Amino acid sequence: MRLSQYLDPSFVVLRLSRTDVDGIVEELAEKAEESGVARDADVQEKLLERERQHPTVLGGGLAIPHATVPEMDGPVIGVALAPEPIAFGGEEMDDVRAFFVLLSPPGYEREHVKLLARICRLVRHENFLDRLADADDEEAVMAVITAVDDQHV
Repeated sequence: MRLSQYLDPSFVVLRLSRTDVDGIVEELAEKAEESGVARDADVQEKLLERERQHPTVLGGGLAIPHATVPEMDGPVIGVALAPEPIAFGGEEMDDVRAFFVLLSPPGYEREHVKLLARICRLVRHENFLDRLADADDEEAVMAVITAVDDQHV
């Protein structure tokens, strides 16, 4: 399983414009619909529900908003980058620079968990978030992620 199989270059936000949880989730949901991944309203509802239950901030500048969303064909990963670190999960959590959005349809729980684990490995690589921040376009974002992901079996 490689992240490149699930990454969607059309589901990349190079510079998030919103800076609060609701606004960021709204922006991510709009991009998901624009990319043909899933309906805006469904994504927004499911991601907000998940964030309210348990924030998805991992630390080290990374958050992985994720949810099960109906009427999808399979899991999809999107990426969003913040121009400045954002307080996404509350005061006690690290600010976030990169968001990996994982959306999966019902019935893909096993793949969903495996993908979450794979994404978690990325942030352990030195300068990973800096390299993402330096990416000029969607293809460069994909190249950085793929290069780091390829280092894992």
